[in-house]
Amino acid sequence: MPRSDDPSSKNDGDADPSQVDYQFLENLSTAYWQSEVLFSALELKLFDHIESELTTTRKLCALSGCREDGLYRLLRVMKRMELVGESEGNWFNSQVARRYLVEKSPSYMGNFFLYRRAMQENFRLLTRKISLNDDPEATSRRHSDSVENYAVRNFNYVRALDQLAKEKTREIVEILFHETWSLPVLDLGGGAGTLCRFLVASLSGADRKKGIHSLTADDVAEGPADASGALRGVLLDLPEVIEAARKIYPDETDWKGIETVGADFRFHAFAKERTFGLIVMSNFLHAYGEKEARKLLEKALSLLKPGGKVLIHDYFPDRLGRNPQKGAVYDLAMMLNTYDGECHEASKVVSWLGAAGIRQSVVLDLETDSSLILAGEKLSQDHYLIPLPLQWADIAISEGFRRAVPIPTEKITTAPWVRLKCRYGCDGYGKNLQCPPYGRDDLETERMLRSYKWALLLEGAPPGTQFHQRLLGLEKKAFLSGLHKAFVLGAGPCTVCKKCPGEGACKRSDLARPSMEASGIDVFQTAKEAGLYLAPVKEKGQYVKYIGLLLLE
Repeated sequence: MPRSDDPSSKNDGDADPSQVDYQFLENLSTAYWQSEVLFSALELKLFDHIESELTTTRKLCALSGCREDGLYRLLRVMKRMELVGESEGNWFNSQVARRYLVEKSPSYMGNFFLYRRAMQENFRLLTRKISLNDDPEATSRRHSDSVENYAVRNFNYVRALDQLAKEKTREIVEILFHETWSLPVLDLGGGAGTLCRFLVASLSGADRKKGIHSLTADDVAEGPADASGALRGVLLDLPEVIEAARKIYPDETDWKGIETVGADFRFHAFAKERTFGLIVMSNFLHAYGEKEARKLLEKALSLLKPGGKVLIHDYFPDRLGRNPQKGAVYDLAMMLNTYDGECHEASKVVSWLGAAGIRQSVVLDLETDSSLILAGEKLSQDHYLIPLPLQWADIAISEGFRRAVPIPTEKITTAPWVRLKCRYGCDGYGKNLQCPPYGRDDLETERMLRSYKWALLLEGAPPGTQFHQRLLGLEKKAFLSGLHKAFVLGAGPCTVCKKCPGEGACKRSDLARPSMEASGIDVFQTAKEAGLYLAPVKEKGQYVKYIGLLLLE
């Protein structure tokens, strides 16, 4: 799958159903994950507890009778679903949650939503209800087999994940296509071996000439072993997984040059002299808790050849990517379906790599809903380095902005009517030196924007002073990183001084910045161009959004 070089595609949201994109269907298949989060939060009365007082996670545990680790993981998903927010360790309800999910609210609908959950069991009977071949006993037997027969469940699990791997593999291999790495490959927890098979095939001379996108199933079958039959890859997974993989791919040509090892990596020991040029851990670390995951990563690194590389593909809760909720909600899936598994934050995994001596690493969000970490010596980053605006979008989120969306400056809309709204719609007109009639008009702003290619739209919330300080902090960080043209525009009147003199020269021009609207920018249209929802506040107490702009070059 081709990767877009257009950073403005970072927050596309769900796939357009008219496009050929499996991710749209994947989102449909897991929609119940998020509905269960809502139902659980209602059952635990989390919205009521949060509304009653300033609430930390620990205090919420006491009020709701929950384990702190599990509750935090649930709250993290609720935050990504925009049901709650967090500020300085305290949780607060979102606007929609406060209106409809707090029991004392006149508009409370919690019982209605829980009633929707009660209908879930009948929806599971949908196939039986409409099928002409309704055989309740046969249906019951199939259900019993799927529940009680571990071999059947394991086979279905390996086959299902292999179907997903086929969709992910082409993009992952393309990222490595321009990278220098050597054989053999060690694929830990690689299921039916699709990624391992494509990786070793991608190194053959024929495939390099043809290119990854023209690589066919026949090419992959021919690729793993060279003319001498030398080993090119090792696939290690649990014995029952390897057994299922062999049933899914019964043709021995599919395994040419690939050794399969049925073992638990926690207890398996390779020969001391055995090392690998590329170690792959795809959806592997999330099966374990933090302590064990780090230990297994370090064990894998001990098998790396000098100059070798590591590829870690997973769902990371601290990444936004295509589907901002997926990493956090997938973490809940691990909590429910494994002994102590969890999705570890990408920043944490990178720190583990650094502590183990792997200093160079890059985190990339895939075009689908997962991400990967590539680490090792002398990465050829020019081929897949995250475009500059995307890098700074992630930095902005880490600095406390709620959203950060790259936008080409050509999509920033300016108009002469904007400053007229300040003049005839604001009682602060002429009272602030960063607002009209002072500052640049739309034509001057348009000319300035033409000297930049990209910008970041930054979303935050009151208080205005804190939002402004975050903007200045981000501008400074960008400037010190070498982006000497970095410049921010704020939201609303300048908040640097308690009271602006309103005339003469600005006393704090080092800290003051004009707002977007004061510079003639149509903030509503620009936000729409970037995919941000922005609407006028109609009632007192409704959630207020601040939108700022960081110009980058």
